[in-house]
Amino acid sequence: MPLSNAQLWAAALGYVLPPVIALVVQPRWHGWIKGALMLLVATGDGLGTAYFNDQFHGKPTVTCVLTAAIAIGVAYHTVWKPSGIAPGIERATSPRGPRHAVEPGA
Repeated sequence: MPLSNAQLWAAALGYVLPPVIALVVQPRWHGWIKGALMLLVATGDGLGTAYFNDQFHGKPTVTCVLTAAIAIGVAYHTVWKPSGIAPGIERATSPRGPRHAVEPGA
Protein backbone atom coordinates (compact mmCIF):
# COMPACT_ATOMS: atom_id res chain seq x y z
CA MET A 1 0.00 0.00 0.00
CA PRO A 2 1.64 3.25 -1.10
CA LEU A 3 1.99 6.14 1.32
CA SER A 4 -0.18 9.21 0.84
CA ASN A 5 1.29 12.69 0.44
CA ALA A 6 0.38 13.48 4.04
CA GLN A 7 2.22 10.40 5.30
CA LEU A 8 5.28 11.23 3.20
CA TRP A 9 5.31 14.78 4.59
CA ALA A 10 4.93 13.44 8.13
CA ALA A 11 7.92 11.13 7.56
CA ALA A 12 10.03 13.87 5.96
CA LEU A 13 9.36 16.27 8.81
CA GLY A 14 9.95 13.49 11.31
CA TYR A 15 13.39 12.91 9.82
CA VAL A 16 14.50 16.49 10.52
CA LEU A 17 12.73 17.00 13.87
CA PRO A 18 15.20 15.24 16.27
CA PRO A 19 17.59 18.24 16.38
CA VAL A 20 14.62 20.50 17.10
CA ILE A 21 13.49 18.17 19.88
CA ALA A 22 17.06 18.18 21.21
CA LEU A 23 16.79 21.96 21.74
CA VAL A 24 14.19 21.29 24.45
CA VAL A 25 15.37 17.94 25.86
CA GLN A 26 17.82 18.04 28.74
CA PRO A 27 20.43 15.28 29.29
CA ARG A 28 19.38 14.87 32.93
CA TRP A 29 15.76 14.00 32.05
CA HIS A 30 14.53 10.43 32.42
CA GLY A 31 14.04 8.40 29.26
CA TRP A 32 10.26 8.29 29.64
CA ILE A 33 10.08 12.10 29.66
CA LYS A 34 12.17 12.27 26.49
CA GLY A 35 9.94 9.62 24.89
CA ALA A 36 6.76 11.45 25.90
CA LEU A 37 8.08 14.68 24.38
CA MET A 38 8.95 12.83 21.16
CA LEU A 39 5.42 11.39 21.01
CA LEU A 40 3.96 14.85 21.61
CA VAL A 41 6.02 16.28 18.74
CA ALA A 42 5.10 13.31 16.51
CA THR A 43 1.43 13.92 17.28
CA GLY A 44 1.77 17.56 16.26
CA ASP A 45 3.65 16.56 13.11
CA GLY A 46 1.05 13.96 12.15
CA LEU A 47 -1.96 16.14 12.92
CA GLY A 48 -0.47 19.09 11.07
CA THR A 49 0.45 17.19 7.96
CA ALA A 50 -2.94 15.47 7.86
CA TYR A 51 -4.71 18.81 8.27
CA PHE A 52 -2.71 20.65 5.61
CA ASN A 53 -3.15 17.77 3.15
CA ASP A 54 -6.95 17.63 3.61
CA GLN A 55 -6.77 14.18 5.25
CA PHE A 56 -7.78 15.26 8.75
CA HIS A 57 -10.23 12.46 9.43
CA GLY A 58 -10.03 9.03 11.06
CA LYS A 59 -7.50 6.52 9.82
CA PRO A 60 -5.38 8.88 7.65
CA THR A 61 -4.76 11.12 10.65
CA VAL A 62 -3.76 8.24 12.92
CA THR A 63 -1.50 6.85 10.19
CA CYS A 64 0.22 10.22 9.82
CA VAL A 65 0.88 10.39 13.58
CA LEU A 66 2.29 6.85 13.63
CA THR A 67 4.40 7.51 10.53
CA ALA A 68 5.84 10.62 12.17
CA ALA A 69 6.62 8.74 15.41
CA ILE A 70 8.42 5.98 13.53
CA ALA A 71 10.35 8.46 11.36
CA ILE A 72 11.47 10.49 14.38
CA GLY A 73 12.59 7.39 16.27
CA VAL A 74 14.42 5.84 13.34
CA ALA A 75 16.11 9.11 12.33
CA TYR A 76 17.24 9.80 15.90
CA HIS A 77 18.70 6.35 16.48
CA THR A 78 20.30 5.89 13.04
CA VAL A 79 21.49 9.40 12.12
CA TRP A 80 21.23 12.10 14.77
CA LYS A 81 22.39 10.18 17.86
CA PRO A 82 25.31 8.23 16.28
CA SER A 83 26.60 11.41 14.63
CA GLY A 84 26.61 13.15 18.00
CA ILE A 85 24.56 16.07 16.70
CA ALA A 86 21.41 15.59 18.82
CA PRO A 87 23.29 14.77 22.06
CA GLY A 88 25.57 17.76 21.42
CA ILE A 89 22.57 20.05 21.05
CA GLU A 90 21.10 18.62 24.27
CA ARG A 91 24.34 19.34 26.16
CA ALA A 92 24.75 22.80 24.64
CA THR A 93 21.22 23.89 25.54
CA SER A 94 21.24 22.39 29.04
CA PRO A 95 21.49 25.05 31.77
CA ARG A 96 23.23 22.67 34.22
CA GLY A 97 25.16 20.53 31.80
CA PRO A 98 24.92 16.75 31.46
CA ARG A 99 24.12 14.52 34.42
CA HIS A 100 27.38 12.56 34.05
CA ALA A 101 29.81 15.21 32.90
CA VAL A 102 33.29 14.09 31.90
CA GLU A 103 36.06 15.98 33.67
CA PRO A 104 38.63 17.64 31.40
CA GLY A 105 41.74 15.52 31.10
CA ALA A 106 40.00 12.38 32.35
